[in-house]
Amino acid sequence: MRELEPAFELSLNETILRISEHELAGKRVFHVNFGAGVKPLIITVGLSVRNEKFWTSIPEGRQKEAQQIGKMIAEHIRAKRR
Repeated sequence: MRELEPAFELSLNETILRISEHELAGKRVFHVNFGAGVKPLIITVGLSVRNEKFWTSIPEGRQKEAQQIGKMIAEHIRAKRR
C-alpha cells in the first residue's frame, strides 16, 4: 500500500476544499471539509461487480459529489507523481 497523502487543498466552484487521507479497516478514505455550513464528506474507491473502480461516499447518498471530488483527488495525486 502506498503512503498516505499529507493534507491538501483543492478548489471547487470557488470553494476551498480541505482534504485529508486516512486508513480505515484497511481501506483508504478521504475526508473532505467544505468549510462552514456544509457537512463534511467521506469518500473512497469502490469496486463494482464488473471489477470497475468508482468513487463512492460513506455513507452512500452523495454519489455526485463523491465522483466529482474523487476525480479531482486522483488527478492531484497523479500530478504529484510526475
